[in-house]
Amino acid sequence: MNRVDKIRFMLLYGEAPEAKCYGYMELNRDGNMIALYNRYGEEIDMYGGHEFVRVRTLGKFDNEDRDNFYSLLESDGVG
Repeated sequence: MNRVDKIRFMLLYGEAPEAKCYGYMELNRDGNMIALYNRYGEEIDMYGGHEFVRVRTLGKFDNEDRDNFYSLLESDGVG
């Protein structure tokens, strides 16, 4: 089961954002981060230099059921 966590993050390259940026982090079943998403649910570069803090876990989903991933984002207001 993969997990989706809501995160607060700051980009460490370029200009720092003026407001707090919220996004999402996808973790695999071993707890390793496999993807980062911005507040619109668009994937961002994982290796671009980020600092982030976990805010809360939105839920879990199966690899076969990616629709549940998007349902978790929609439940948080993305969509």
